[in-house]
Amino acid sequence: MSDDSYSVDALLDFHKHAGMEGLINPAVARARRKAVEQLRGQMSDAELADVRTIDVDRLASRFHKLEGSSIRSETLSLYAERVRMAQVDFLAWAENPVGFRSVGGERNRTMPRGSLTPEREVAERITLESTENPSNIIPIALRGDATVYVANLPLDLTPQEAERIARVVRAFACDDDGLDCPS
Repeated sequence: MSDDSYSVDALLDFHKHAGMEGLINPAVARARRKAVEQLRGQMSDAELADVRTIDVDRLASRFHKLEGSSIRSETLSLYAERVRMAQVDFLAWAENPVGFRSVGGERNRTMPRGSLTPEREVAERITLESTENPSNIIPIALRGDATVYVANLPLDLTPQEAERIARVVRAFACDDDGLDCPS
């Protein structure tokens, strides 16, 4: 593997796909990704470029110093453990993708590769993708190959405003015969 393949982005991508493919329990993969994303802001450029250089205890210490009392020590310990496990699994996979076995016991709860129904696979993909997006972006699965993202909906959206948005979306719809499609 090239050195850029050991970046934090590569680690996050691995956990996204490992959760979807059943290599790691999807909930565990999401929790690890969330922990990495939480601590990512305190990672040095070298750590962002190569996860092999991350000392998780030092990273958690830096995070605690800067965040102070805004995070409970139990939460920080949990994040650190999840980042540590994410790092271990990612490096094990990078060394031997074919023989990869997850650490931490979650493999007993994983689903065999390819065992997800198409509907469950879409739901997992949406869940994993939505963790990458800000909370103001809402993914809506249309069908297996298409997801629409709606952004910036106000929290106090009225039924009239929702109907106005729906009319705009309906204007893009095609009839079954394809004759009434917008150009």
